[in-house]
Amino acid sequence: MRWSRNVLVSALSLLLVIAAALAAPASAGSRMSVVHPGDSIQQAVDEASAGDTIVVKAGTYRESVAIQKDGITLRAHGRVTLRPPADEAGLCNAPGETIGFCVIPADIDFNTGEFTDRVTNVTITGFRVVGFANGVFGYGTRNLRASWVHAIRNAEYGLASFDGVGTTFVHNAARGSREAGLYIGDSRRADARVAMNRTRNNLFGVLGRHTHDVSVARNMVMHNCLGVFVLDDGQPGGSGNNAVVRNRVRANNHTCEIEEIPGSPTVGGGGIVIAGSHHNLVARNRVLANRGNTLFSGGIVLVTSPAPHEDGTFPAATHNLMTHNRLWRNRPADIVQDEASRPNRFVANRCRTSIPGGLCGHGMHHS
Repeated sequence: MRWSRNVLVSALSLLLVIAAALAAPASAGSRMSVVHPGDSIQQAVDEASAGDTIVVKAGTYRESVAIQKDGITLRAHGRVTLRPPADEAGLCNAPGETIGFCVIPADIDFNTGEFTDRVTNVTITGFRVVGFANGVFGYGTRNLRASWVHAIRNAEYGLASFDGVGTTFVHNAARGSREAGLYIGDSRRADARVAMNRTRNNLFGVLGRHTHDVSVARNMVMHNCLGVFVLDDGQPGGSGNNAVVRNRVRANNHTCEIEEIPGSPTVGGGGIVIAGSHHNLVARNRVLANRGNTLFSGGIVLVTSPAPHEDGTFPAATHNLMTHNRLWRNRPADIVQDEASRPNRFVANRCRTSIPGGLCGHGMHHS
């Protein structure tokens, strides 16, 4: 892991969310502070106690914000934009690698990544995070929640959770990330929810890598290189038991290279791609016009991972259930399964083309 590494919502909806939060009574022992333009968000975090809420007033703030305290809520009030500081200062930053919001344990060892106690119940909502290496970055968190965040043109990840438990990314927008717009990874029991987001023009719209128990539901995923990518990257524990349900996945037809996997093939044109992962549910998605000429191209694609296990074998995508999906105008086919990725189950998918043939239709197909 490298360290430093537009849901379109109405203005009325956002104002109602903020107004409700400001009107809600504070919990016992907590307090609320307000940050105005020209003030430091980081200073407010440093001065806060566990359970406090920090409201940031409309404006542009040039800083990186590190959060290592439990129960901190950061809430934008109005149009609040966070941009990188000119001097790249920040606890989590390295030269050329700035992070917008960095949520990490207080006892983290920066040399090894080890920690004892997860940082818990941090909430970030309503911000525009523009031009960082990573917009929102969590590592070693429990119940990290990011909502109504617009992550724009961040060089690596828009919103990312590494080794997190109970992460929730809802109602966010991510575009222009050279890796993933939304990312959950290195979480063998993630219990994560990625829902009702809008992600476009990234390498991956949504990436789940080396993770279990992630729900990816009701997202709009379009114009990425790959839409939803569930990947076993060869690490011990693998990837599986995730759910990709009720998403709209359209025209993810850009072509990209995966920089983190040297020698990996070019990717592009894939809607929902299960690469080496097992026992996943892919259900009730609408998958349209994902087209390409790569190994990952097609509507729903089940393919061997490009990343090998330590013994040199490559994990295949097996024991997955694809059911009640609607697919059309995907190429080379609506459903694609490579030779090694068997068995899988295909139940009542509405589509016209598959490789191999026979995977569409209203019956149950085992292959």
